[in-house]
Amino acid sequence: MIEHERRRGDSEREDRYQQLVELAPETILIHDGERIVLANAAAVRLAGATHRDQLVGQPIDSFLNPPYLKAVEAHLLGSGDVVTRVPPVRDAFRRLDGSEVEVEVTAIAFLDHGRPSAHLVVHDITERLALQESTRQADEQLQQAQKMEAVGSLAGGVAHEVNNMMSVILGFSEFLLRAPAMAEDQLSEVRHIVRAAERTAAVTRQLLAFSRRSFHQPQVLNLGPAMDELEPVVRRLLGEERHLAFASDASPRVRLDKGQLEQVIVNLAINARDAMPPGGTLTITTAETNLPKGVASADGVAIPPGRYALVVVRDTGMGMDTATQARAFEPFFTTKPVGKGTGLGLAAAEGLMKQNDGYITVASAPGRGATFTLFLPVLSDDAVVERRREPRGELPPLGGEAAQPGAIILLVEDEPAVRSVAARSLELGGFRVLQASGGAAALELMDGQEQPDLVLTDIMMPGIGGAELARRLRERWPALPILFMSGYSVDDLRRQGAIGLERVIIQKPFTPEGLVRSVTAALSRAETSQAASS
Repeated sequence: MIEHERRRGDSEREDRYQQLVELAPETILIHDGERIVLANAAAVRLAGATHRDQLVGQPIDSFLNPPYLKAVEAHLLGSGDVVTRVPPVRDAFRRLDGSEVEVEVTAIAFLDHGRPSAHLVVHDITERLALQESTRQADEQLQQAQKMEAVGSLAGGVAHEVNNMMSVILGFSEFLLRAPAMAEDQLSEVRHIVRAAERTAAVTRQLLAFSRRSFHQPQVLNLGPAMDELEPVVRRLLGEERHLAFASDASPRVRLDKGQLEQVIVNLAINARDAMPPGGTLTITTAETNLPKGVASADGVAIPPGRYALVVVRDTGMGMDTATQARAFEPFFTTKPVGKGTGLGLAAAEGLMKQNDGYITVASAPGRGATFTLFLPVLSDDAVVERRREPRGELPPLGGEAAQPGAIILLVEDEPAVRSVAARSLELGGFRVLQASGGAAALELMDGQEQPDLVLTDIMMPGIGGAELARRLRERWPALPILFMSGYSVDDLRRQGAIGLERVIIQKPFTPEGLVRSVTAALSRAETSQAASS
């Protein structure tokens, strides 16, 4: 009787064990060192089987790689425990269809009728790994974005300071070129200075483009005709030894800065020229496409699905390996010899595309050339609203007749050399100039004075900046014309909170003639506005 009750109790416990194993949400396998002797329902599902007989009796290594039983047996014999646990291990579980699932396996060793066996609990970790990978990629993108933002801020600051100095160099160079007593050989030397300054200014424009701080004047364009206008420019860049295949297969309407589009294409064409041997071919085509999800730009950011205009720039050059592609858009990274490139061309192209709400991708392989694709959002019919430009009219050259002869200009600039060039330029243009070294000095100078005809002020100054100065002066004189100077774009200055809706008209570096023309135009617009309102 007692033996019968004992056997019935053992049977009930075994039934409960079997039920618990069967209902467990995790995959459970038991093997005797060679073959599977038990598989629960979760194991059947994980294996892609329809019945447990497809697993039971099969070699354990048909599904899992590590020699679990040997590890379990060694652990068991070494510890002497009846039941012991081996640390979890990573593995790939092979399903019946040949596919694999990333898993983590926990083995529990036990003695089954004196024979070492293993109870395996298999965790599907596919989702966990996907989440970890997604988190890793997000962290990398954040770090890259933070790095690029820091580099961009530095580049923008450097460009702003360099532009100030280039204004000085270009200004004094122009004064020398206008001097009647200059000998011809000396004039030639000054022209070399001007060319060097203009080249430096071009580099700063690339820095500003990379940092998305360049001047930005978007307009609605038909892409095909806009690209057709660039064909002669690209042909001249390539020279006679390299070929250009140019085809505008589509002409969608986009909103972008035409000059910035030219800069992007020129940068890509120069890179292609330098990468191709004589006889190489650069192919530029336009198209229109519906972009699905899952396409990433050069910086790893997903391009939103939608309708896009494409500009595809493909060369037959040496191509790039994966490591080079990963760094191609980093500022100052270049594979060209020293003195042959600044490493800013592609970085500037990417920055300009972002400034125009576009994207750029690259595909390349060693010996197979490179293909750069520009993505620009196509405008819907109701989004095409042209912005009318203010008429500028014919402007007099430096020293010619001003819009208001003897007009009083309040010049506010914290950089003494720039202020000196600007003041001398305006005086040669026929204006009277009041100078101030900053916003506070300008307010003090104007205290008790009559309204000047125009204020010409830098924006980014210590203490009271140009925008705050303009606000305070207009509290006193609401119709006072104010002209801003800056090396940054309007959009960037607005992002920084430096200005509101005011337009920055004069971009540094400027020449004396350009400065006089801009001031004259601003006075003309002010006269027209006052006449219309009276």
